[in-house]
Amino acid sequence: MSLKKDKKRVCGFMGIVGPTNSGKSTLLNALVGRKVSIVSQKVQTTYHGVSGILNLDSGQLVFTDTPGYQKHPDRVARLLNNVADQKAAGCDAVMWVFDASNPRVFQQVMKLKTKISQLKKAELSFCVLNKVDKVEKTQLLPLIQSLWELGIFKEIIPVSAKKGNGMDRLVQIANQVLPEGEELYPRTAISDRNPQFHLAEFVREKIYQATHEEVPYSSWIEIDESEGPRMPTILAKIHVDSESKKGILIGKKGEMLKKIGIEARKEMEAFLGKQICLKLHVHVQKKWKEDSRFVNRYLELDQ
Repeated sequence: MSLKKDKKRVCGFMGIVGPTNSGKSTLLNALVGRKVSIVSQKVQTTYHGVSGILNLDSGQLVFTDTPGYQKHPDRVARLLNNVADQKAAGCDAVMWVFDASNPRVFQQVMKLKTKISQLKKAELSFCVLNKVDKVEKTQLLPLIQSLWELGIFKEIIPVSAKKGNGMDRLVQIANQVLPEGEELYPRTAISDRNPQFHLAEFVREKIYQATHEEVPYSSWIEIDESEGPRMPTILAKIHVDSESKKGILIGKKGEMLKKIGIEARKEMEAFLGKQICLKLHVHVQKKWKEDSRFVNRYLELDQ
């Protein structure tokens, strides 16, 4: 049932922030009911802020996933903390997501306490304890009490993004605290990104899932599309920073690249709703991480 014309509608941005591997991307996907942010078991999978859009009768809720905070010697990894800061600062309210099953979760919160307090006032800061399906209640309740006593959160919400538990409460919170305003995106939109962005991300996700060590963190992807006689052709150019990593990505007799391509194509076809022909090409772009102008542009950092 639609709202009356004279009723004001909600439209705003809710940031999803927190340490790496806390399940932020899984949470975003669960909130909007579609895969708009890639996931993997490895740390620092998210490189860009990506927003998922949930359209309700009450308005349009925009949830923005951000890179996870972490300390890492890699230059790009360090810059991703800046990406998270910039994206979160532009949101109207923030959900701080922590892995409740991590034995050091309280210490993680304490390390970020100053940032949490400075980013948004407590009335606009919410603590989401994710992965509570892995935690005994006897452990969870004291944790919630300790976090509440810090006085930096409006509410502590236990959820399991993987199982979809607790999403209704998070949507309710966003609906309550986000500002009134006109819708920013078409009602058919599920993301603030164009299809090419998501196609590139699907390839990057499969690289994260298939390869190890520094290979995933040394890759970035360009997408070209063309109309074929029977189906669209997607050309994904995978850039890596050394010949050795190119060899790993291609694999013996091309088996690794074939595996990545098969899995990425499945994601692309599900996303696009049609069959495609996917072609992967690996290109060496040496020392791309050392090019400050390129890295800032790739990570969409303010210059």
